[in-house]
Amino acid sequence: MPLDLRQLPPPEPMDIILRQAESLSPGKCASFVLPHFPTPLLPLLDRMAGIAYRFELSGDGGVLLFLERA
Repeated sequence: MPLDLRQLPPPEPMDIILRQAESLSPGKCASFVLPHFPTPLLPLLDRMAGIAYRFELSGDGGVLLFLERA
């Protein structure tokens, strides 16, 4: 079940996502529901070794973010 971060004020969602990404064990995943595409987050995720991410539309106007540690 994705963690719904849509009601949190910035920068709380980004902080939560980065903390969870850092704590992921190899082969583990995390998912989040966001109100919009998190453009400022992408360069930060790109710098994290071993983290892969992808996005999907949530169907209700939001975005789903999936993280996985290689």
